[in-house]
Amino acid sequence: ALSSAASDVYKRQIQTSVDAAEIPEYVFESLARSLLPVIQKYYESEEGKEAFAEWKATKQASDKAPT
Repeated sequence: ALSSAASDVYKRQIQTSVDAAEIPEYVFESLARSLLPVIQKYYESEEGKEAFAEWKATKQASDKAPT
């Protein structure tokens, strides 16, 4: 038999494992609508522009690196 603590952990694992196919499309759309303005604002800021430039340079370097 599982100890009480182990049982609690097991129950939490069951409760947090959700198949994305079980989530209705409107939930994804709602989440995207709420996140989009925040993401856009970040990438329009100086910090976001610098982070994107850094990511882009890293990506281009890794794309050119021999595999």
